[in-house]
Amino acid sequence: MQTALVILIVSLAALYWLNRFFPKIEQILWSGIARILKLIHAPITSQQWALKHCNIEKNSDCNSCSKCGGKCH
Repeated sequence: MQTALVILIVSLAALYWLNRFFPKIEQILWSGIARILKLIHAPITSQQWALKHCNIEKNSDCNSCSKCGGKCH
């Protein structure tokens, strides 16, 4: 049981850092979760929730840089 818990925690940490370095992986992961939810006939709200997380919006207004002083353009 302890081994399974450690594997789960390490896997979640690895997935977190992979998503931070490669955002495309997050999009693929959420898209896969949405497909699985559709295959198992999960409620439509949970499918839409997964699809919402799968869509990565590119916000060109402000990139959170320090040059603008925290104000979005």
